[in-house]
Amino acid sequence: MSQNFQSTSKQTGMLFESLVEKHLKDSMKQIVHRNFKFSSIGIDVDFVATDGLITEYIEAKGGLSGHKKRPGAQRTDSVKKAIANGALLKAVNPDAYFVVYFSAKPTPGSSSDMMIQNAINAGYVDDVRYIN
Repeated sequence: MSQNFQSTSKQTGMLFESLVEKHLKDSMKQIVHRNFKFSSIGIDVDFVATDGLITEYIEAKGGLSGHKKRPGAQRTDSVKKAIANGALLKAVNPDAYFVVYFSAKPTPGSSSDMMIQNAINAGYVDDVRYIN
């Protein structure tokens, strides 16, 4: 019997989103929206949250490590998607505060590490947080 890897990825992604949600609540942030779609720019974010002063637009990229799996910021396609969402959001709303949560840090000096640093320097991403 073959395993549906897409289904497994979806499940681990949902589990990671639950961790991010708990972290937001523990940080005294109110979740305003979940899975919010920006129809005019063709993206969605996993959370919109606020502490009363700053509204954060949040992308959660997490997963499990193991047999040929790279979690969080170790996976370049996940890093690229998060950065693209931030860049597109900032293109129409430059003042938006875009945050990415990853379940694992990138390997120092890796492509993912360089992409994250360049995205922060370019202003596409305002903050990167790691939880597992």
